[in-house]
Amino acid sequence: MVAGAGVEIQVRPVTDAEIAFFFEHGWVKLPALIDPQCTAILLERAQRTFGVDGRKGLEQETPATEYWQTWFRSNSDCGRDDYYAALRTSRELGRNAARLLGRDSSIRMMMDATMAKLPGHSSKGNGTDFHQDTPGHMYLEANFLTPWIALDKVDQDMGAMQFYSGSHKLGNLGQVGALWEEWAPYIERFCTLSEPIALQPGDATVHANGTIHGTAPNRGQRPRWSWAGVLVPGDARYTGAQSEYTDGRGMKAYGPLDHPDFPVIYDPHKQ
Repeated sequence: MVAGAGVEIQVRPVTDAEIAFFFEHGWVKLPALIDPQCTAILLERAQRTFGVDGRKGLEQETPATEYWQTWFRSNSDCGRDDYYAALRTSRELGRNAARLLGRDSSIRMMMDATMAKLPGHSSKGNGTDFHQDTPGHMYLEANFLTPWIALDKVDQDMGAMQFYSGSHKLGNLGQVGALWEEWAPYIERFCTLSEPIALQPGDATVHANGTIHGTAPNRGQRPRWSWAGVLVPGDARYTGAQSEYTDGRGMKAYGPLDHPDFPVIYDPHKQ
């Protein structure tokens, strides 16, 4: 259990079988990672920001300046909420990340957000271009992973996640989405595309930074609600590359990522 400001969220440990699947495929589905009662509270609080239909305040948003901003609406300030603060600092979530990354290191939460992928022909519900996460986080020298938790039921036609199994073994392909026609024969030769992954509330997927993933548009009748974070080894160094996540925080190239905005949520030497 994780406690914060009187809030508790239970995150279950990953199994040995799930770790083995992750090592082989670069992603894994984790059924019932968090319990349904807490998931329902997290959903309700995400809907306070975006509305039950996901469209609250949409007309006030500035036009998308980055292509990913057409994939979904996101709230990176969700950690101000007590329940999301408890989730993002969950020791068991961090321990799971350490085990999936292959060693019992400390784990740091770099960023997290709630997301609403809108249905229909919305400008915030486009298909997520197939991509790797590595190019968006070049300030990191280490591998990292992304836990992605469904806050409500996700059907296959709602822009459910898909992964190219084994693509984490191909290395950094750069802006693979922009060069898809060139890379596709190579990727499809060595990797297998998963079916869209349906999820129940509280189910999760976790994928490695090199795993190619994407979605179709949300063709369902309601928003696809989720929370995701970026978890890195606590001893990972800052490369000095410019990034909206790290600029202005006073860190030195090849020094630690120590900053209050990037808390260590798991330390194997502390209880």
